Amino acid sequence: MSNTIQQKERFHFLDGIRGIAASMIVIHHAFTSNIGRFFDAHHLGFLSFLYVNFTQSGVELFFVLSGVVLLRPYLRQERKFEVGQYIYRRARRIYPPFWGALVFGTLVVYLNTTYPTWYSRILIPFSFSNTVRQIAIFLPRGGYYNLAWWSLQIELLFYLFVPAIIYFSSKPERWNAKKLFIIIPFSIAGVVGLQLFFTAYLPDQYTIHHIRANIYRFIDYPVCFMMGTYLAVRNENNNTARMLMLLGLTTLAISFFYLPLVSSAYGLIYGGFIMMAFNTVSIKKALSNPFMIWLGERSYSLFLIHFSVFYFTNFIVSHITPDRNGAYALLTRLIGIPLALFFAMLLFHFVERRQARGLLTEKAFWPWQAKKVMEEQGL
Repeated sequence: MSNTIQQKERFHFLDGIRGIAASMIVIHHAFTSNIGRFFDAHHLGFLSFLYVNFTQSGVELFFVLSGVVLLRPYLRQERKFEVGQYIYRRARRIYPPFWGALVFGTLVVYLNTTYPTWYSRILIPFSFSNTVRQIAIFLPRGGYYNLAWWSLQIELLFYLFVPAIIYFSSKPERWNAKKLFIIIPFSIAGVVGLQLFFTAYLPDQYTIHHIRANIYRFIDYPVCFMMGTYLAVRNENNNTARMLMLLGLTTLAISFFYLPLVSSAYGLIYGGFIMMAFNTVSIKKALSNPFMIWLGERSYSLFLIHFSVFYFTNFIVSHITPDRNGAYALLTRLIGIPLALFFAMLLFHFVERRQARGLLTEKAFWPWQAKKVMEEQGL
């Protein structure tokens, strides 16, 4: 096999989608609680449901993308699967940026604990044991300094299933759209069955109304990972993509009455969208512009650090505001969002880019430098 084939192909429009996913999560953490309360106060529960779950669905989008990007080279015989190399690559890609974010998050919580304000009481307190427990990411009952990190252990659980997925999915000729649409209802039924089982028999861990142990959230996301796997194996036409998105929207409407279905709904919607993006030049072009690629290549750093930056900003502003008044809301957002992006740029520049491959904008620290850097590479 030639070196060209062995190299993992990088689809840069998927970086653009990563940028969208990270931005949705940032928006969710910056604005959703206030906007959701506004809708609820005005008896607009359905709008609140749509807005809150849409911004939060950046997590589902990341999970679908993980399946596509991670599995595609193995399932299409572009790279030989070797367990040792696979573990090393995943650990190298995930942990160094996380540890960088953990150092910053620990410092923020230490400041909140040591020099408390009225805001500090809502945070997990600093302790050496709390810090050490988070180093491996895997923290079944939560307790992170950064509340966004809960989804990382869901991602790690998916990585554990990858060898089995590769073994059972290694023959693409067995996959087709007809089989996919047969499998989807059974998959959703399996998800609902697990949700009801855990609610009935392990209510101290998981219920359909509240999840006490974060690790059990994994049972909400099989459809997301299944869609990523299917996209890794096969290309499909836009008709199939539209059918998936329509099925996802139907499931989303049903999830208004049974909320735990929302993750399956967005898995289908985003699976269809990514499928359509592979086939549509205009979508690829929009997602592959220099800024979108620049943002997407920093999306993991932005995801890792933004919540801790919000903690830090809220802590600083709480010294000059007596409570969560209008001035507090305005200042924390105006300062916190650009500061989160800046700290993500620092984390990417000094840590993450050293672990990633196939980057186009790694030499562009500022977003406006991305176009020039890409032109220098003949892109």
